[in-house]
Amino acid sequence: MLNNIKSFGLNVIPDKTRTIEQTAESVENAISGMWEPILGYLKENENVFSGQVDEEISRVNNMTMRIGMSLNQGNEVRNINFES
Repeated sequence: MLNNIKSFGLNVIPDKTRTIEQTAESVENAISGMWEPILGYLKENENVFSGQVDEEISRVNNMTMRIGMSLNQGNEVRNINFES
C-alpha cells in the first residue's frame, strides 16, 4: 500500500520547450535589467557626451541672467557682492 503513494511534484513531467523559453526569457530580462540604468543615464546626459556642453552652459547662464533681471526689476546686475 505504501508503494502507491507518490508525491505530487515527482510525477509531473515538465514541457522542455516551455522550460527553455522561460530560461531564455529570464536571462534576457536579467541582462537588460543590468544595462537599463546605464543606458538611462547616457540618454539623460546626452548633451554632455555629444559635445554640446558649451551650448548647455550658455543656456543655463542666460536663464540665470533672465531670472536675476526679473528679480532685480529689469536692472542688470553682473557683479554680486556677497559681503554686504
